[in-house]
Amino acid sequence: MRLTMFTGPYPVGEMLGGIGLRLWELANTLADEGIEVIMACPPGSDPSWSRPGVQVRLFDETGWPHLVAQTDGVLTTDLPDARVLLHAYQLGKVLISENSPPIEHLDYHRILVSTDPQGLYDDLVARYLLQAWTSDHFVVRSSVERAGMLGTLVGIGRLSPAQHARSRALSHLLTLLPIGFTTRAAEIADAAPPTCTPTEFVWNGGIWNYYDTNVLLRALRDMRAAGRPGRIRFLYGPPVDQHIAEADRLLEQVNRPDLRDIVIYPDEPLPHTARDGVVKSSRVLVCLGRDGAENHTCHRLRLRDALLYRLPVVIDAHGASGDWVRQLGIGLAVDTGDPQEVTDAMNRLAFDQTAYDRCRAAIERVRPAHTYEANVSSLLAFLGAGNRALDAASPRQKTAVAGLLRRRPTLTATPLNPI
Repeated sequence: MRLTMFTGPYPVGEMLGGIGLRLWELANTLADEGIEVIMACPPGSDPSWSRPGVQVRLFDETGWPHLVAQTDGVLTTDLPDARVLLHAYQLGKVLISENSPPIEHLDYHRILVSTDPQGLYDDLVARYLLQAWTSDHFVVRSSVERAGMLGTLVGIGRLSPAQHARSRALSHLLTLLPIGFTTRAAEIADAAPPTCTPTEFVWNGGIWNYYDTNVLLRALRDMRAAGRPGRIRFLYGPPVDQHIAEADRLLEQVNRPDLRDIVIYPDEPLPHTARDGVVKSSRVLVCLGRDGAENHTCHRLRLRDALLYRLPVVIDAHGASGDWVRQLGIGLAVDTGDPQEVTDAMNRLAFDQTAYDRCRAAIERVRPAHTYEANVSSLLAFLGAGNRALDAASPRQKTAVAGLLRRRPTLTATPLNPI
């Protein structure tokens, strides 16, 4: 079988990260199982990353319809190109979506400052609903996101007694692929030596407006004042083409005398192939978010690094990610509204070896259950069967898609992405 992944705005190459990294690891896992995978990727991607079973290609405005026509299945993620979805749907291709309801997008700067924020957000919702109506299978990263997707399918009218009769777990419709890593990534990471000056902490992902770096900096100041300073390394600055207010707030402070020597902020992009050694130069991952709907429903993709590199985590307790860390015992979940609680947690994992070793032991216990190879059986069974969903091409589905196009004719236009 040939599966073509359209990675949307997420590049594959040295700029790999987040959802792009998740798709790359999924592509490699499927290729190892005999699936031929083509990845159609945005500018900034590197076709030389192609390997046996996985072709990396640049998305081409004139060539993408041919890619769809020549494949057996199409996979899209969040911020999909609706033209691709519609073309694949009209050709009767198997459609897979890796997505969740567009909630974090409400924090995106381009939506907040848009002259028509509701219209821009409505476009994102329409794309999500188009995926929900046309996809034959869904890949989710957590039980929270599975519940959200099932709620969507109930709400739009796609679940039925017939679906339930086929599988009570609805495994023919959904694959839960949790935050994790491939065995190949683990082998590479385990062999990589640390390459940077050691730090106690690392902020191992991007900086977005739903994060709280101010409480982090306050904790670092308090630790220094108590005579136990800890250093932190930020791996990434904000995207050059976006204005991230939280990043502005961080940059206003990192060069102040009381932080300058304990906060390492990047002055150039970090290539993905250099990442292993940089992350392994730190002791503890830190990810602190603000209380909000985005945080309640999202599993941080960067938590992959906790399992891959065996690094305990200090994370906010406001939602799904904190619940996951707490459930697995791989770190400490804190109330970011209580600065002292944040400081205490960072102190414990940086300097209390007993607490640190307890989290490391938990990481070792749960690692095997979070490899991609251990979690793709439902998706492989679906791809192996090669069947579309039970309601594919039904009158209800056709009516719903026609209605979406009537209400949002922009779905047939080149998408304008908010990131």
